[in-house]
Amino acid sequence: MSVRKEKEMTYAQTIAQRERIEEDVIAWLTAKSTEELRRFLGGSWTASILSPEEIEKLYHELQRREASPRDGTEEYFVEMSQD
Repeated sequence: MSVRKEKEMTYAQTIAQRERIEEDVIAWLTAKSTEELRRFLGGSWTASILSPEEIEKLYHELQRREASPRDGTEEYFVEMSQD
């Protein structure tokens, strides 16, 4: 196998690994509460972990969550218990 072919394979493997890691992070984040997602997106290192496209998707998810009425979410129960 040529050196060029090996480098191409290594590069492709690196990209595939990054995409898998990114998918895992996205799945983990979407399972988190709205507040945790907001904190993550506000972090200074977010761009070093996720691609701009994935960050945009997460911002849309956050906006969707914040726009939806509170219907039994964890945050709603916390507020109810404080009354």
